[in-house]
Amino acid sequence: MGRMHDAPETTSASPERNEPPAPQPQPKSAYELPTKKNTVLRNMVWALALTMAVVVVIGIGFFGVGSDLEREPLENSELDVSASAERAQRTAPFTVAVPEVGDGWTERSARFTDGGSPRWIIQYSDPQEQLVTLTQETEVSAPMLSSALPGSSVVEELTIDGAECSVLSGGPQDAPQQGISCEGEDFGLLVHGDADRAELEQLAEAALTSIG
Repeated sequence: MGRMHDAPETTSASPERNEPPAPQPQPKSAYELPTKKNTVLRNMVWALALTMAVVVVIGIGFFGVGSDLEREPLENSELDVSASAERAQRTAPFTVAVPEVGDGWTERSARFTDGGSPRWIIQYSDPQEQLVTLTQETEVSAPMLSSALPGSSVVEELTIDGAECSVLSGGPQDAPQQGISCEGEDFGLLVHGDADRAELEQLAEAALTSIG
């Protein structure tokens, strides 16, 4: 038998394994879903910004922007009847009364309403601290008397500063009041309150003098 030759041994070199590179941290996306932490922080920032905006708006409403020397005073500030009368005169169909009251009288309020019937009202405290009201319209009408001195009736007729006037009595039974009404060509005025008649006449005369 012939000699069998052994097959030559072959060796195969296994290729080296390359380890994959370690993953690199990815940058945070701008579209990343909010977490509880950054959502709370964002809400706090928005709440603070909203609060500051409200404070700024309120400050502008109360104090205005910058300085304005011609700005009219805010309501409930120091009362200026003459200034209120000047503004009322722009639309009032009658000469607005601005009585020059004597010492002891205190002006408490002044307002003009231009609804269905234009009306000018001034309220005073007399020297005895009684409330006295002056109401002026185009005439002394029934609605005017009904709202100011309900159930009034004429007690006496008299003339004050050339105007025909009437002394009135009315008001609730438990708190009756006196009043004096006077009429002119384009106006009617009523003075009423808890004051004495002499003081009502004093205020009515001062009002008529300012009109005349």
